[in-house]
Amino acid sequence: LWRLWKDSEPLVLPGDMDIIQRPIDYLGINYYSRAVLRSKGPDAIDWVRHPEVERTTMDWEVYPQGLQDLFEAFKRDYANLPPLYITENGMSSHDTVGGGEVDDLQRQAYLKQHFAACSRAMDNGVDVRGYFVWSLLDNFEWAFGYERRFGLVHVDFETQQRTLKRSALAYADFLKERAAG
Repeated sequence: LWRLWKDSEPLVLPGDMDIIQRPIDYLGINYYSRAVLRSKGPDAIDWVRHPEVERTTMDWEVYPQGLQDLFEAFKRDYANLPPLYITENGMSSHDTVGGGEVDDLQRQAYLKQHFAACSRAMDNGVDVRGYFVWSLLDNFEWAFGYERRFGLVHVDFETQQRTLKRSALAYADFLKERAAG
């Protein structure tokens, strides 16, 4: 892909290797989805859309297998791989608000599928130490403002009232189960 942007900055600048070669304590990974690309020749690419694949309200594919594949590729390709942490993983969805509850079935399924992908990678020897959901609260997204909701906690932006979504309760249950062994 870098060949397509020949006029961009060099990938490695003077002094970078002195910094890059030092050992790191962990590797943080932000994972939301995959991007499927197709060559249109030596200097162009096309995004490939799979219409049968479930999508988020950001129009991103729900593709948890990509997380497992990414973990296992890192393990395969890097001999001295440090522990891995998911530093961001989540999705925006249409949440149903009513009766003091927020139902977000798609997010619950998304998280469960991504937890399972992490678990499979761990079963295959990948050292995954942590998982941080994006995001705790519904927040401001740069491209969409308050329109797209990623949080485990629903925020009424007019009143600032916060309500735990069902995905927050499911996440709490998941953490309790993991802690219990």
